[in-house]
Amino acid sequence: MYKARHAWGFLAIPLILLTVFTFIPSIAALVLSFTNYNVFQPIEFLGLENYIRAFQDEDFRKAMFTTIYYWVLVTPALVVLPILVAILVNQKLKGIKIFRLIYYFPVLVSVVITAILWKWMFATDGIINYFLSLFGVDPISWLLETSTVMPALAFVTVWQGFGYYMLFYLAALQGVPKDLYEASELDGASFWQKHLYVTVPMIKPMIFFVAVISTMGAFKEFTLMLTMTSGGPLDASTTVVLLVFEEAFTNLDMGYASAISFILFVIILIITLINQKLLDNPNK
Repeated sequence: MYKARHAWGFLAIPLILLTVFTFIPSIAALVLSFTNYNVFQPIEFLGLENYIRAFQDEDFRKAMFTTIYYWVLVTPALVVLPILVAILVNQKLKGIKIFRLIYYFPVLVSVVITAILWKWMFATDGIINYFLSLFGVDPISWLLETSTVMPALAFVTVWQGFGYYMLFYLAALQGVPKDLYEASELDGASFWQKHLYVTVPMIKPMIFFVAVISTMGAFKEFTLMLTMTSGGPLDASTTVVLLVFEEAFTNLDMGYASAISFILFVIILIITLINQKLLDNPNK
């Protein structure tokens, strides 16, 4: 009983914070999703009209397509690239901790600062176009063309995020038995064959975990788009979360914004449940 009371005492503060800043706002947003509410007028109950409107809204469909496109660009890179980096920095070499720190450093930089820096570099007269000009490539309007804006944003996301997921894989690599590597070497496996046939199967649960976490991050990303492009050009970088922000704080349509956010919540929940099912059966 003594330990239980102390445990609940330690849990009380985060539980109160979660209730005040997460659970209550979430319930309020769910209620608002069934209403017409714009701050200045009384709440009007609409039933499912906001949800029906969302699926009929061309802007919502375009934002969902953009979000999925961004997810396809980002998640595979954030699943595969950190594995390769984690394998390299997991070697017992002199000064390897410095390389780990270098790879992880972008994670420590604020997303807003990162967005501003890369916005300058992606400018028409920025450093990226300068280096391309050395090879005879004409300047590219990276953030002003509908065909290049999302790949540019995805590149920034991967640059900043792969060090974070590298740590997950580094932790998983510590649990791979060394005997398996020695056995594969005796069978004549090369360095990469050894990791392909030993490392990857052994860290499969972590790969699934990173896949779902990066997916959730991709579907929720909006700070990068807001800071670097404001959703442009021609709404080519307007994601679902950015659309929610615009509907709620620009158009003051709180009810519709809440409905869109809960549609996104359901999508992320489904992805999470699929991932959990895969984690429960990692060998299937």
